Amino acid sequence: MESSLSSSASLKRRASCTCYCPSPGKPVLVVSWIENNPGRRFYGCPNYWVGRKCKYFQWVDDEICPHGKVLIPEQRHTILRLQVEVSTCKKREKCLAMSLILSLLMCGICLCVILVLVV
Repeated sequence: MESSLSSSASLKRRASCTCYCPSPGKPVLVVSWIENNPGRRFYGCPNYWVGRKCKYFQWVDDEICPHGKVLIPEQRHTILRLQVEVSTCKKREKCLAMSLILSLLMCGICLCVILVLVV
């Protein structure tokens, strides 16, 4: 019984993706970030985001367990926060590298001036 349920679910996921709006397009893969389905992927009509309210919709992933509904948004928040932190560190690294280059350049100029004055 269980195997027939899983095979029918996998067949359902492999069903052809066809949008039925007046100007059909290939459905696009989207990730849901709503509270009940965080991180869950689905196919939707490409025309939905340009104002047409096509009803085409098909889940790709199985439903998420209650623990996942809490854990996934927490992990996404952590990832987004870390991405901002990495970006900030890269900017700081560039500033420090430029400061180091300028400092070395200034030291080199000072040494050249001292050598010219001494000789």
